[in-house]
Amino acid sequence: MMKIAEVLVVEDFSGKKINEEKVKEAIMEMKKNNVENVIVSTIHIPKWDTEDNDILGIHVIVREVAET
Repeated sequence: MMKIAEVLVVEDFSGKKINEEKVKEAIMEMKKNNVENVIVSTIHIPKWDTEDNDILGIHVIVREVAET
């Protein structure tokens, strides 16, 4: 089995950016833990007017797949 990580960086258009160094550190840590492939995607969403903005940030999914 091979481990694959999918990283989704969600930002809004307010100008506040996710710290790129933190993303790189997280990727390096995953690779130390036998994750063979890391796919990073970044999306921008409209700024939410509510205080509940839990969707912004870094989301990670790690899964095992069979090699074919």
